Order: sequence, then structure tokens, then C-alpha cells
Amino acid sequence: MSEPTPANTVSISLTPITSGSTPPNIADDAFHSATRSAQDGGAKTQAFFDSMNQTADYWTWLTDTVHDGQEAWADGTDPQGNPIVMSSNGNLDVRMGAFYRAPASGEGHVFVEGQTPPITGLATIQTHNRTTALSSNLSFGLTLTGLPAGIVLSSKLFKDLIQPVYANLKTAVNKLSTRFRENAEVEDPAIDPEEVAEDPLAEASGETETIAGDLAEEGAEYLAVDWGAVGAEAAGLGVLAAIPMIIGFLGHKMINSVLIENMTDTDFTWSLTQEHGTASVMPDPKEKNVIPKMDYNTDSWGDKTTVKVAYQAQMQLINVNDFSSIGWVLGLKPGDGQPALAAVSDVPWAGDNIIWCGASEGSPDDMWSAHTQSPDGRLSVAATAGKYKVTTSISALHGETDGAFFYGTLVVIEPA
Repeated sequence: MSEPTPANTVSISLTPITSGSTPPNIADDAFHSATRSAQDGGAKTQAFFDSMNQTADYWTWLTDTVHDGQEAWADGTDPQGNPIVMSSNGNLDVRMGAFYRAPASGEGHVFVEGQTPPITGLATIQTHNRTTALSSNLSFGLTLTGLPAGIVLSSKLFKDLIQPVYANLKTAVNKLSTRFRENAEVEDPAIDPEEVAEDPLAEASGETETIAGDLAEEGAEYLAVDWGAVGAEAAGLGVLAAIPMIIGFLGHKMINSVLIENMTDTDFTWSLTQEHGTASVMPDPKEKNVIPKMDYNTDSWGDKTTVKVAYQAQMQLINVNDFSSIGWVLGLKPGDGQPALAAVSDVPWAGDNIIWCGASEGSPDDMWSAHTQSPDGRLSVAATAGKYKVTTSISALHGETDGAFFYGTLVVIEPA
């Protein structure tokens, strides 16, 4: 077989369809039920975070399997009969799909240098948590940036691309999960998701996959996939792997996992002021600090999902040593000019945890001083400002959970 060249290689770049610092949840009945229950605080909030933390078992299994040189993925079909690839260890199911989309006119897609590259299909990476029935979805457009001369990429020929596309998707997910695990299992993790994802995605972009079938006979023997445009979104997949792994590894420290759910029709910008502790996983607070509004997932051709997706931000904080605290003030600014909201959390080394939320007033330090002076025993707090309501819930006021000082904090923004 010949070596890969532009004359015999199909080149595809991924373009983001879903956004945010972690893959959005599919806002079905299971999602609404789980979120409503978790807002009660205490054991219900703990159960919500437990289900997310159990996914560490899957990512550990996946990376161990990859390290041992074994295959962690299996071929399958979706309910519509489309070929997909699947992976599961029992508590988390993951599947990938690649689907053709015909052009508005003509028999197939062609690539012409100097013209806008056509989007030939859709690629998805979805997760499903069997405990909570929560599902997340990460979607990319498959943009055709190179095609050997004379080839028209039809639905029939696209089928020959599906397995090479899956091979590259598996390479990227395997490398991402391995790198995030390496960065999670250290004494003092400090993970910038996009920075950690750079090398694995570059390695996946550097892989050239072999094409077979009719497409190869027409002269397209190889596939190259460029991950450069979706680094932030793919890094969010790594966040789902890293956060639960850290919890299991740092049992001797205090850990505060924070999940912010935007269940409104407005984008929210978040800002975090850390009064105590440090971040073990933190999205870029300047570039990835917008939680998009809850909306239907619209693909590159204007097709909308029948169920909305809910975007979120997820981060994790730890104390800097065994005798220090965790504390933060979260600012939440709506994009429609309504009053800003805020949430405060104090997880002290000794004493009960404190949570508060309400209208943002004064500086973060002012709000910290005003609302962390004395514990009030509340596991859930709700407040309204303008058109929006914020509810902050915490899993426990003190003590260990399963041998670790872990506290989950859920912040939900919804219409008042």
C-alpha cells in the first residue's frame, strides 16, 4: 500500500456543535428527577454525586484495558440500524456514532480548494449512567477539508469512512482518559482541562487511519482527522474522567466537587473567588466561563433534537494541606441584564460547613465575610433575584463519607 499523501487522503476536521466546559446532559425526565432530588441536600445530594463518582470505575477499567493492549470497544448498532461502537464496564455506558448527512443539492459532497469546506456528517460521543439514567452528549460536525480529486463523497462511500472515523475517535478518547488519569493520580493535582488535553488530541490528529472498500478503490486510501477546533469540548470529556479519580486517590484530603447546572433560557457567566483551598480541576475562568442556555441541540444543518440539553460547569477544589479549609464565592451573571446571583461555600477544617446563595451584593470578599460567620445547619438554600432562582445544596455538614472528607455542592439556576 502507498504512503499517505494529499492525493490519497480524506481530511476531516471536527467542528463543535455542543459547547461548554463539560458535555451537556440530555434534559429528559431522568435528568429533571435526579436534579430535583439532589437539590434537597444531605443524603440525596450525596447520592447524586456518588453516582457520578462511581464512573471512576469505568475510566480506571478503560485505561487499564488500553494499557494492557486489549480492546475496550465493541461494534454495535443503534435502534435505527446505524453502526456504532460501544464500551461499558457495567456502571457507565459510552457509545460513539458517525452519521452521514446529504448535501442540499447534488449526489454527494465534493471538496474544492478555496471554497467553504462542506460538512458531511455528525459524530457523537455519549455517556449513560446506569444508576441515575443520566445521559450526556458531545457532538461534532465532520467538516471535509481534503478529498482526492474526482471523488464525490456519497452516502454509499461515506460508509467506508465510518470505521476509520471510529478508529480515530477511540484513539482520542483512550489517550484523553489515560492522560487525565495520570494527572489525577498525583499528590497535589492541579488540572487545567484544555492544557492536559492538548497532547492527546495532537496525537490523535497525527494518526492516519486506513480506508477500505469502494472508497479506497476510487483512490482515497487514508483518513486524517484534525481535532484542533474542538479542544475545549473534548477536554470536558476528560473532566468527567479526572474528577471522580481524584476523589478516590486523595482520601486524606478534603474535597469539594462543584456542579453548576443552567436550567434557564439565558447564558450565564460564572466567576470563582477562592477564599481558601486550591483547584484540583478547573475550567479556564476566562475562556470557558459561560454556561450556555438550556436549549435544543441544533446540528450543522439546523436539525433540532426533540429533547433539550442542559449545559453545566464542573470543577473540584481541595484543601492545600491536611489542616486547612476550602472556601469560595461563585458569581453568576445572566446574559439578559437581570441582577447577578452569587453562591458561597465554606468547608472548614473544623466545624460545620456553611452554604449561602442570593443576589450578588458588594465584592466576593464582602459576601464571604457576611455569610460565613456562623453555621446555620442548612443543607439546601434557595434565593431569587429578578427573573432567576438559585438553589445551593451540599451533601453533608461535616464528617467523612466512605472514608473520605468529600462534599458535593450542587448549584442550580432556574426561572424564578
